[in-house]
Amino acid sequence: MVINKSKSAEVRPKYGLPLSMTLYVTLFLLGLWGCIAVYNATLYQKVPFHFVGLQLLWLLAGMVALFVTSKIPFDFYKKYVIPIALVSYIPIIFVVLFGVKVNGMSGWFRFGSFMIQPTEFSKAPFVLLMAIVCSKFKPGIKHFAASSTVILLWIVPIMLQPDFGTMLVYLSCFLVVYFISCGDLKYLFGTVLAGVPLLVYIVAEKAYVLDRFKGFLNPMEDPYGVGWHVMQFRYTLANGGFFGRGLGKAMWSNSYLPLSHSDSAFASFAEAVGFVGTLPVVFGFFFLLITAFRISLKITDDSRRIFVWGVASIISVQAFIHISVNLTIFPTTGITLPLFSYGGSSLVSTFIAFGMLLSAARKEDPVS
Repeated sequence: MVINKSKSAEVRPKYGLPLSMTLYVTLFLLGLWGCIAVYNATLYQKVPFHFVGLQLLWLLAGMVALFVTSKIPFDFYKKYVIPIALVSYIPIIFVVLFGVKVNGMSGWFRFGSFMIQPTEFSKAPFVLLMAIVCSKFKPGIKHFAASSTVILLWIVPIMLQPDFGTMLVYLSCFLVVYFISCGDLKYLFGTVLAGVPLLVYIVAEKAYVLDRFKGFLNPMEDPYGVGWHVMQFRYTLANGGFFGRGLGKAMWSNSYLPLSHSDSAFASFAEAVGFVGTLPVVFGFFFLLITAFRISLKITDDSRRIFVWGVASIISVQAFIHISVNLTIFPTTGITLPLFSYGGSSLVSTFIAFGMLLSAARKEDPVS
């Protein structure tokens, strides 16, 4: 048994609560705020308490998962990184072949009345594998080749679903992890340039991708077709104004906004609480990012530090994209707001990721 004599990453600031406790509180409050948003977005359905009831159960399950995964030594995760990665990766392959199609995308497994999205549960294992791989190689061609292999293994089946929103989240996390691990940027830039023709081909061959860009750039050209979603976002936000219509009074988003409890959750909530009411949500995600950054500064082990940054980036980027789409800053893409949108896969997997982050933030007993 090898004993690690490196100093523990202290997660208690000079004043106030330990950073680990602030993460617990922030995650729970964002999840609880999300339950209110789900109720507000599904209030006028036949069974108004169905979705929020399930979301509350998943929130409690997520808190348990957060606690359990935070108590498992990070050395355990490092030792069994390959089995952990495989267990999460294989379902991403199978879901392309046997998954349930929703809005033209095969991204879910159905078990009775429940649906599971494998790409959500694969985020933390993906970040873990990236952190371990990037920490083992010095900056150079081997470092780039190894990290590029990992991201390609993940995004190819995600593209085949196809789920370009999730693919963008994974790619963004890869870029952050590669940069944090001091990857050589010349290899990265060369790959990006080489990938431009592929991007052009995808946009040209996939009509719905081009339609989304057209709808984003000029929604009034086809307001009842490709511009519909963008126009409904704008009407919903305008209806909410500065202070909102009030919880339970988001009539526009309940009537016209597509997927108001998931892909459009932020805009739907903005109609109820207004610009002022959405600020705690935005600041909550910003606070999670800052807290993870403060934790990473106290970690000396490369793989742990990279993992903390990877988890913070993959959640923050997804939140940024969702909010930007809902504010019509980005073209529409089917992506949920972590901890906030309806869905057990996203909620529980996010808590698991932050539980592993807390595990990486402290010294663990070595796993023999």
